[in-house]
Amino acid sequence: MRALVLVSLLALPGVAIFLLKPEEEEAEAAEATEAAEPGETDAVHADDAHGHTSHEKGRPMNRLAKEKSPYLLQHATNPVDWYPWGDEAFAKAKAEGKPVFLSIGYSSCHWCHVMEHESFADEAVAAYMNKHFVCIKVDREERPDVDSVYMNAAMAIMGGGGGWPLSVWLTSDRKPFHAGTYFPPRDMQGRPSFMRILTSVVQSWGDKEQKARILAGADNIVGRLRDSEEAEDPADISAADLESACDRAAAYHDEVFGGFGVQPKFPSPSTVAMILRRHLRKGDAESLAIVNLTLTKMAHGGIHDHIGGGFHRYSVTRDWLVPHFEKMLYDNAQLLSLYAWAYQVTGDELYKETAEDIALWVKREMTDPSGGFYSAQDADDPGGPEGEGGFYVWSPAEINALFDGKEAAFLKRWFDVSRDGNWHERPGKSILQVKFALEEAAKAAGIDVPAARAAIKKARETMYPVREKRPKPMTDTKVLTAWNGLMISGYARAYQALGNADYLAMAQKAAAFIKKTMTLEGKLLRRWREGDAAHAGVLDDYAYMIAAYLDLYESDFDASWLEEALRLTRVAIDLFYDGKEGGFYYTARDGEALISRSRPGFDNARPSGNGVMPANLLRLFALTGDTGFRDKAQKTLRYFGARSTQSALGFGAILNAAAYSLDGGREIFIAGDPADAATRALIEAVWRDTDRNRAVAVVTPGIEKLLPPAAGKVPVNGKPAAYVCRNFTCELPVTDPAKIGK
Repeated sequence: MRALVLVSLLALPGVAIFLLKPEEEEAEAAEATEAAEPGETDAVHADDAHGHTSHEKGRPMNRLAKEKSPYLLQHATNPVDWYPWGDEAFAKAKAEGKPVFLSIGYSSCHWCHVMEHESFADEAVAAYMNKHFVCIKVDREERPDVDSVYMNAAMAIMGGGGGWPLSVWLTSDRKPFHAGTYFPPRDMQGRPSFMRILTSVVQSWGDKEQKARILAGADNIVGRLRDSEEAEDPADISAADLESACDRAAAYHDEVFGGFGVQPKFPSPSTVAMILRRHLRKGDAESLAIVNLTLTKMAHGGIHDHIGGGFHRYSVTRDWLVPHFEKMLYDNAQLLSLYAWAYQVTGDELYKETAEDIALWVKREMTDPSGGFYSAQDADDPGGPEGEGGFYVWSPAEINALFDGKEAAFLKRWFDVSRDGNWHERPGKSILQVKFALEEAAKAAGIDVPAARAAIKKARETMYPVREKRPKPMTDTKVLTAWNGLMISGYARAYQALGNADYLAMAQKAAAFIKKTMTLEGKLLRRWREGDAAHAGVLDDYAYMIAAYLDLYESDFDASWLEEALRLTRVAIDLFYDGKEGGFYYTARDGEALISRSRPGFDNARPSGNGVMPANLLRLFALTGDTGFRDKAQKTLRYFGARSTQSALGFGAILNAAAYSLDGGREIFIAGDPADAATRALIEAVWRDTDRNRAVAVVTPGIEKLLPPAAGKVPVNGKPAAYVCRNFTCELPVTDPAKIGK
């Protein structure tokens, strides 16, 4: 685990609350890549228990039993009298004069499980909580609006940092007055126990003067949150700003192992995409070298599941060997698109194989029969003897039992499986990684390269079913609209790059599911599970799904996807856009009134909705000629201009959209039947072009009603033709795919 220091927070009488935070030399790089995301790495493990305590036999179910969230259901048998987020809990707190304890986490959060086992499943602790508090449990993935508000509040209280489980104490009018993350069952290493915190809060709440200070402090915190949402002076993002941002990002690049910063190390796909865009814009070798080293080291590292496919959440070591073993749909969606794009740019077969690997994992393990994609896989092995990571590691004896002689020798060397192991927490077990060139590993084992390739293929086919018999981490089977949007885009773009028709079919089925099931009265819902769709969509749900529908349209040219993209864009503008200052709020104007309403621009683990929406608007402007889309995109970029250009990392989505705006995209209209081979050849020529600053449409009958610039663009001498335009000034149409210029 990485080194840690303790930072004191707001003190209650007789006790200080603590949050674990990265040491100063790591903080800037970690913050730049993920902001509050590293919270899970910031706790001290106080107990060896890894099991989840949900659904224990014989224990009565609490209110959470009626919920659909797997995370909430994990707490359904806790003796804590949990309430889901809602008016009922706050009305009870107000009527009984009690403070509220709000606990926020998610199903694949290791330290959420630990705190549940140690505290929330404890009868005595639960009895105290039930007597003195109204207790609310929230799934941050299901209610990102609630999580965002109270994470910002917690960081204001704590002076920085953050993480999950998030523990916040509120007044009955939802104002936060105290916060922390994980608390152990006993005082340890300067960290107070959970019971010590609870009793201190109760004592302070029961004292008239101290309670008055608490209430005044809560008002102050809310005021600070609202002040922080005031607009900064707008600033245009210039070409020089883009170059400077790329230079600063490159300065964080690890020249030995790739990635950005030291550890923990995150994939940071928006930043890698920003650097790749610069390479395509300038043709510089340095930018491409950064991309290649990062993508290669990640693909070879332990963060990549070499047997089951997909990537783990992040690496706790600089060399990408030891991951935090949870797998998130959103990481893999972005990486699928990125590796497919990098393959187009470089022709490196490793990138193609890695993209295919991600796509297979999602299809095999993360797809509901309905077509929607599941959210995550846990880090822990429920019931497993080895806890986190045990499902994924291998010993030499296990390899020897599956393969013979030279084949086994090669695979042990290829995957770095040794007698002592390569992970100190599991002596004798190894996390699979690739350390040697194929030729070197084959030669050392006494086999030729074709035999080595065959052995790797056989290993994946053989080891996967064997591994499936082990205690397996839980899959969170809720379907989230935003994350599905990212994966639909990933599959659509991988289809364009790699030509696998299965990818298009996966994207089409998921998009049809979202369109049919996750839309209510024209607006998007956030979550679906087991037939139940619920919760109002936030900005990311709209931004990612609009991008997904556009990517899907540019893959199969079914105008219904384009119609839905246009419709949702207009809904998003109505619900989220600030017409006065620019930018999009995270929550809808007609949504639940929380204590603050933010306009986030930082990417965190997923691209900012305020970065994705300008790119969507610019693409729609290119296709429709509607200047309102362009103006809103530019006004949004201008709103975030100062913040995005002053940060080394973390605003990749906004800066990538700005690059699109500055470079000037192309509008490509192809006149012809998409089913015709000659038309298809023109389409595929566009797909092969690695420049993403483009929007493409096929001129099918009636499309000019949606896309007025398509009018008058017809085949030439009976042959399908491509019209390549910039700022609605078109070159002469071409019928030869080789002549479609950039």
